Amino acid sequence: MATQVELAEHLGMSPQSVSELVKKGVFSIKRGRSPVDIDVCRIEYINHLRKSGSHFKKSGSSGDMVEESTRLKKFQADKAELEVNQLEGNLIPAELVRTTWGDFVGNAKAKLLNIPTNLAHQVLAAQDFNEAEQLIKNNIHEVLEELSQDGLPREYSESSEPSAEPMETTNKS
Repeated sequence: MATQVELAEHLGMSPQSVSELVKKGVFSIKRGRSPVDIDVCRIEYINHLRKSGSHFKKSGSSGDMVEESTRLKKFQADKAELEVNQLEGNLIPAELVRTTWGDFVGNAKAKLLNIPTNLAHQVLAAQDFNEAEQLIKNNIHEVLEELSQDGLPREYSESSEPSAEPMETTNKS
């Protein structure tokens, strides 16, 4: 058991703050010479802080202005970084990649499915096994050639290709 002054020292606050919390009913204080149970008061104070601390938390979608301003600035910086990466050709919109690869795969599928139809009469007319095999290989290589491109959409592959113009050299010093 202790006094209110000892409780204040224990909790790191002023005796006046302890008195105010006693008046508010936060601490259970008995009558007598040493009316304060420090352990009980410490738990009561922690519970009080937990209850009263919840009003400082952000509730729902509203927050304080500093936090919202910080979030906005971060969003703007992220957006600017994405735009720079896109302009430099380091970033390609996902929908454009989906469309481009959908076209690649669709064309390859169509060509693969047409191989039997296109080659059936040619294979039957082939003179020997080697000629038939070569016909089939040529058609399969044609399909694979379709897929051998870099896979970048035209708008981005043109901007990211190195210049085809020859570089001029000079002997001047």
